[in-house]
Amino acid sequence: MAMTVGIVGLGAMGGGIALTLRKNGFPVIGFDLRDELMSELEAAGGSRGKSPRDVAERSDVVILSMPNAEAFHAVSTGQGGLGECGRKDLVVADTSTLYITDKVAAAARLKALGITLLDCTVSGTRLTVLEGNLVLFASGDEAAAKNMAPVFGGFTRNNTYVGEFGNASKIKYVINLLVCINDAATGEALAYATKMGLDPKLTYKLVSDSFATSKIFDQRGKLAVEGDFTSSRGFYGLAEKDAKIIGSEAANCHAHVPIFAAALQMHEMGVATGFGKLDTASLYEVYKIACGLPSTVKRG
Repeated sequence: MAMTVGIVGLGAMGGGIALTLRKNGFPVIGFDLRDELMSELEAAGGSRGKSPRDVAERSDVVILSMPNAEAFHAVSTGQGGLGECGRKDLVVADTSTLYITDKVAAAARLKALGITLLDCTVSGTRLTVLEGNLVLFASGDEAAAKNMAPVFGGFTRNNTYVGEFGNASKIKYVINLLVCINDAATGEALAYATKMGLDPKLTYKLVSDSFATSKIFDQRGKLAVEGDFTSSRGFYGLAEKDAKIIGSEAANCHAHVPIFAAALQMHEMGVATGFGKLDTASLYEVYKIACGLPSTVKRG
């Protein structure tokens, strides 16, 4: 019988994971402060949790998908959090992108309560999850990660154990560095083509079939030329949170990342000009504005 999976944080990624697990036959108990996201899970046959503690008490394993460190610590060891569940056998897989020091601190506090925290990260978007193409990296207690593998398989195309606690986060930093660069490159290339008078949809089609394409270009380029910046539920979180983490780690290990820094400036321009709540495919529009082309996209 499939394990019951608790999921705390039902946003773009956590909600996509929950829906995919339900599609693949896993019982899911979820919790989020936003009632509409809880209702979405219930409509897919999932159950509504009363709190993170309640989710932990009723689940075999728990997955966290938190937007920031403050929420992560509150859910992990705050009032009504996982740490109050009284379980001595619980494994928690955190998929959030955070400073490793935050995850290490929470792992130590939870370990004292008999709860094992795994540092896990994922690569993809909500659309990737729903299409069954998400990949996951797990680090920390190897036996716990092995026991979680069937659950990971319920919402990923591939999941890999990458060693000591923190390694999964480091892999994610590398991936998000490249995502930042490729997002900007996609917007820049399409705006360049548009400025030269090429049809952006035809350009997208031709580049997608060329040596120059990438997974980022294939997915976000398509959204860009279709003007669809909302269905993915994506936003400029990389610029607003993840970039600080990536930059800090680069400084700590004396890595030189000038291309990342340049690409990040365009993400920051996107936030500054009102595109921050839209998918980063809208960098196409940011570049269009920068080179004197009109944009009709409604900005928040």
